[in-house]
Amino acid sequence: MMKAGNGLLALMLAFFITPPYAWASDGMALRDVEIGSSQEEIKRGGMVALQLCVLCHSLKYVKFRDLQEVGFFPNEIDRFRRGAELSQGILSTTTHQSAKRLFGMVPPDLSLMAKARQNGPRYIYSLLLAYEEGEDGAIENGLFPGIRMPDVLAYSIEEDERVRQELEQRARDVAAFLAWAADPRAQERLTLGRYVLAYLFLLTAMLYLVKRKTWAQLKCG
Repeated sequence: MMKAGNGLLALMLAFFITPPYAWASDGMALRDVEIGSSQEEIKRGGMVALQLCVLCHSLKYVKFRDLQEVGFFPNEIDRFRRGAELSQGILSTTTHQSAKRLFGMVPPDLSLMAKARQNGPRYIYSLLLAYEEGEDGAIENGLFPGIRMPDVLAYSIEEDERVRQELEQRARDVAAFLAWAADPRAQERLTLGRYVLAYLFLLTAMLYLVKRKTWAQLKCG
């Protein structure tokens, strides 16, 4: 059983290792979808990423303690960190040494993947759902033909429309999580920016009223 498990891990690692050009589009249009940014969506996507993606990929710029910001409870974080410090980045469950020994390279880190391309979150979503079965029965990715990452969501072989919609939501959640991972402070800056703009608007209005009153007194004088 242990040997079979190791074999499965090695097979998935082989598929997940993506060459540097694997994020280049082959011309297929990205899916027109809005990627959410709510805490609920980000947490759901984080659950999928920590259960699946981290098998081969790291998120070294995301600390375990950062997960609390998107609703993870301490016991949930403990389940994933496996004794690692809360201040430690999220690392792949497969060591770099093992990956290099098996495949000669380390799978790409996903921390900034959503910023690696234009429309990164949409690209991630589209890539996860771009798998389809060819005439020869092989599963290929229409967005990037030849990519070695498998259809991890099994979207291409699912025929039940309800389940396919659930998988599409899962892909959106993963994209939302990776978008957050690439810029955890984005929502905070957006909120602060609104306050700053409101302050500048009020300040401008007050200065305009002062200016009008001042010029009115000068004209009267």
